Amino acid sequence: MSEEQKVPTKEEIISFLKEQIEVKEFQLKLQEINAGLAVARAEELKALSFIAQMTTQGGGQKSEQPQGTPHTVTQEDLDANPELVEAGLSVGDDVIIPTAEQFAEGVPAKKLKKN
Repeated sequence: MSEEQKVPTKEEIISFLKEQIEVKEFQLKLQEINAGLAVARAEELKALSFIAQMTTQGGGQKSEQPQGTPHTVTQEDLDANPELVEAGLSVGDDVIIPTAEQFAEGVPAKKLKKN
């Protein structure tokens, strides 16, 4: 026996089209949300890039090399100067020891950033 193909009624066609319109509206909303998310991510990356650039340049301060003597912290330094440990320094950290004039002015040693 062969099945007769059912012809949809006008109401069924209208109902189907309404469902498709709802689906397309939700797809459009999802696309708008995804586009907004992409913009937000791009802005976040731009901000992070700006922050990284400012951090690398020393926060917009003078880009000249710090004055003083470069030094790598050793275990002997930490043993002889417990205040270095309290300041968060550890073996292998690179620091700039201030010049005699800076030391007289109270300029502290500066820890260099690790790359």
